[in-house]
Amino acid sequence: METRCYKCDAPVSAEQAFCPKCGAVQGMADAGARRGEGWDLAATVVGQQLPVAPPSRPSAAQAARADQTNAAPAQVSRGGNTVLLAVIGFVAVLLIGGLLILLLYLNSQG
Repeated sequence: METRCYKCDAPVSAEQAFCPKCGAVQGMADAGARRGEGWDLAATVVGQQLPVAPPSRPSAAQAARADQTNAAPAQVSRGGNTVLLAVIGFVAVLLIGGLLILLLYLNSQG
């Protein structure tokens, strides 16, 4: 049995879940799109998001608070990662060196 795509009117066989022409999900045409609820895969093409209403403008008090929090951003220290990597590297060299010395010692003992 062959049906038609509800979006582009292309022929779609009964065992196909997606339209071969436009990619619309088949068998979901009767589900209505609900605004403001985010993703609704039953009523849209897979991966397409419904439009969301624009956010309301903040009040003057909220805008003043936002300006105060954004006025002086904190300085981020990037030197901590370098020191940590140096310590890890030093410990790794000590471990490998110690294992090599132990291996040479055990090898010389026969």
